[in-house]
Amino acid sequence: MIFQNSIWHSINIEEDHIKQYSKIFNTEPLITKLLLDRGMTTAEQANTFFSPKLENLHDPFLLKDMTVAVDRIKKAISAKEKIWIYGDYDVDGITSITVMCRYFKYIGLDVSYYIPDRHDEGYGISRKGIEMIHEMQGSLIITVDSGITAVEEVKYAKTFGIDVIVTDHHECQETLPEALAILNPKIEGYPFEMLCGCGVALKLIQALMGDAFIEFAPTVMDVVALGTIADIVPLRDENRIFAKLGLKQMMSSQIPGIRALVKEANLQGKEINAGHIGFIVAPRINASGRIGDPKIAVEMLLTDDVQKAESIAKTLSELNAERQSREKLILEEALNFIKTDIDLEREKILLVVGKAWHTGIIGIVASKLCDRFSRPVVILNMEDGLAKGSARSVDGISIFEVLSQFKGLYEKFGGHEQAAGLTLKADHVPLLKQGLLEYSESNISFEMLTRRRKTDGILKPQMVNHKLIEEIDALKPFGLSNPKPQFTFENLILEDFKCIGKEQTHLKMIVNDGVRVYDALSFNNAHLSRYLRKQDKLHLLLNLEINHFMGVETIQFMVKDVVKAHMPMSELLELKMMKAVSNFIEAGTPKKNICKFTSESDFDIICFAPENKTLFVYSIEGMIRLKDYFFERNFYAYALHFNELDVKECVKGHMDVVFMPYESTMNQIPAAIVLEENWNLSIHIPSRNDLMHFYKNIGSLTQFELKKKAHQLNLTMPKCLICLDLLMDMNLIQYSEKSGIVSLRVLAKPEKRIDLEALPLYKKIWGPHREAHY
Repeated sequence: MIFQNSIWHSINIEEDHIKQYSKIFNTEPLITKLLLDRGMTTAEQANTFFSPKLENLHDPFLLKDMTVAVDRIKKAISAKEKIWIYGDYDVDGITSITVMCRYFKYIGLDVSYYIPDRHDEGYGISRKGIEMIHEMQGSLIITVDSGITAVEEVKYAKTFGIDVIVTDHHECQETLPEALAILNPKIEGYPFEMLCGCGVALKLIQALMGDAFIEFAPTVMDVVALGTIADIVPLRDENRIFAKLGLKQMMSSQIPGIRALVKEANLQGKEINAGHIGFIVAPRINASGRIGDPKIAVEMLLTDDVQKAESIAKTLSELNAERQSREKLILEEALNFIKTDIDLEREKILLVVGKAWHTGIIGIVASKLCDRFSRPVVILNMEDGLAKGSARSVDGISIFEVLSQFKGLYEKFGGHEQAAGLTLKADHVPLLKQGLLEYSESNISFEMLTRRRKTDGILKPQMVNHKLIEEIDALKPFGLSNPKPQFTFENLILEDFKCIGKEQTHLKMIVNDGVRVYDALSFNNAHLSRYLRKQDKLHLLLNLEINHFMGVETIQFMVKDVVKAHMPMSELLELKMMKAVSNFIEAGTPKKNICKFTSESDFDIICFAPENKTLFVYSIEGMIRLKDYFFERNFYAYALHFNELDVKECVKGHMDVVFMPYESTMNQIPAAIVLEENWNLSIHIPSRNDLMHFYKNIGSLTQFELKKKAHQLNLTMPKCLICLDLLMDMNLIQYSEKSGIVSLRVLAKPEKRIDLEALPLYKKIWGPHREAHY
């Protein structure tokens, strides 16, 4: 755990290495560094990256079972069998169905498609769907973006004489379906395993068409790009080919549905990028699968009728607006659940449970909670004895792997590293919660949950120009595994700032690098304005963009993070500090054991010593001074600990800072440096009057916020915590505390008078402090 909300990290590449590869790639040094960082080592790889072509696609027959799948489909085509495409209700599933249907239409064959009802059937192949296809005399099912976990359902289809070809990209489980063929790039042998469902469907078409594929592919490449970008797969290798060619195609698409979407999203005449797809276009299609009928989105992408396509696109926009409204309500309820029912100090994986939450929307809410709290999130809706939901994760923690530890609890489960879906009996939710808590205690540290923001280099005033931005733009499209380059710009002077936007949620700053003045925009960060002052020295993490206004082009900074001295610490960190103070006092740690350590006040010597030392800090004021020092220098090479040195939170090569260490911790690390500060803790120790005042003011409550109550009573938070423990020691109350929320039960007053000074806790608190004349 650190003071900052995120760590800015970079990959160091030797200058000689960059010079060598600049000649090989024939690129400028900065672009060379970015290419090396993206794993490129040959001129061929660089050329393919900048100029991807369909000819660069891998041989589709490298996918296991491809020959079997192609032979069976060609047999069905020749015999004019009834073929059904079985898809999913998200953008990847909808575009997969569209691409397959357009292929069969291209060769003159009518096929049908089926999308399960999200609410009644859930994700994947269902018995209901199989029975309907059987009734319609279907003999071959081709799944797209689904099917890899449908073991029982494929068996069921075979009882009707229906062959199933599974095309999917999700993680495989121990048992695979007994399908006629399974096409999944995660199964042995394929050189690129990170295709989306639509990409796998296109590989099947590539195998079916052979040389004719080169003519057909451009007619659907914009649809493939839509599915690829929306499914947030890495934009490298084949995915980069799909995305780059497809985005270019999208600006002059021959598909009425694509044109209608672009028009409805007000993107006509603009260069469409991956951000437009992810945040503006894809949510409209997803809305049909979340709260509407996903079939209308497929119809829009298949129809040749312009008016019909535009009508459906308008409907999708309306559905998306409704989805946003519902999402806002669910998010508010989820945040309230976290506030009252989750202990953020212990629960490193959040399990959020509610009722009447639309299962088509909770996945988005899970993503927002994951980003907000920087930890994995599982969100469940309880209905009819079942808990259905979605999970999302942070970088470095596979939510699929985590949830796979508890497979015995699920009725249905599937997903991949960053996202998963699950269904379990409502009675099993407490077991899952306990399991997640135990797993995270053993396997996840707070250090792992610290958000990491990559920086591609440090900008200097002379570097920022239009040419640099043009070179960066050559790396488009940006996305997962090819993020838009971010840079650190240090020691900028804040000339002015204000909040902007309809709801004043965004921050606009004017910053000076000593040579030029720039506009700097930071979306959804207006709250930072409370901590800014003109002439502040700022460190910014940013993207570079060209702003077009009134025919004038100017360079502007799109700010992702701001660091400066006197930034606030998180509420969780503040709470941990306050608890550490009360724990220290209640442990009765004597001052004489503190005094034997050497004091050190020069932060530069401490932080940049050749050998990392452990630093002990014994006052809140000292921690605030340390925080401001770290913020001012953007220093991250440390880990915070409270009362004890937590080995799980230690990072090799980083300094350990222990706040209010117990006597046992002091003895454990005799060579620690002590920050010299005022160690007077008496302000946090309640007097008899403080205790009576506190008891009187909480006597009628069942729950309260610790920080607010401390402010109301003009007491410190550690003093309030000690009051709670003393009152519980006196058998006057019982309480529990989660994330600063205190749940309270006031007990009947005992008949006999309580001797406060005879209480073991009271003696422990006051003993060492009286001796030391606190």
